Amino acid sequence: MRAGEYLFAREGIDRARIRDLNDLAEVRNDSAVHYYFGSREGLLEAIVVRHMGDIKERIEEMVERYCVGREPSKSALRDSIGALTVPFAAKLLDDRGRDFMQIVAEVYERRGGLADAQYIPASEIAKDLVRRSMVGMSDAVREERYRLTINFMVSGMAARARAYDAEREFPLDHDTFVVNLVEMGTMACLAELPDGPLFPG
Repeated sequence: MRAGEYLFAREGIDRARIRDLNDLAEVRNDSAVHYYFGSREGLLEAIVVRHMGDIKERIEEMVERYCVGREPSKSALRDSIGALTVPFAAKLLDDRGRDFMQIVAEVYERRGGLADAQYIPASEIAKDLVRRSMVGMSDAVREERYRLTINFMVSGMAARARAYDAEREFPLDHDTFVVNLVEMGTMACLAELPDGPLFPG
């Protein structure tokens, strides 16, 4: 699994070669991935399940504390986004977690999204509060805006994870990075849509 995390993060889920994965894991059996996980997708699923365990626990705790019973509002929207973001951002604090966040970004970007409700049912409560707090826009705009905001935030965390690999210096410490990300996500959800074209005439 560790070899899978490492290679999927750096080569891409579909581009990582099973031969390289076996070499990294120091496994001589060419069919080891199929034996233990059934397929490449089975290995990916095992990696996701492993990391979602602690994320699920933290999201459930935060949703219970900050989202349950709240009425829609700007602060409720921010708290909901925070409850969905902070547990994922905690993965940026260690090597395996940073690899996982790069994998999650690929899943979101290229594979139609991560059905996190499958692993974290409480996330639906937070998502519902986000949607209900995005007033004054059509359902289509609301859904598109929510999807793009999540993609932006996941991509931001993956970019920070990649920067660790490159040993770059960060302008923001971890906590400030997370606060800034949540605030940007909140404002993206609440941005007013102009009545007319962006550049009239």
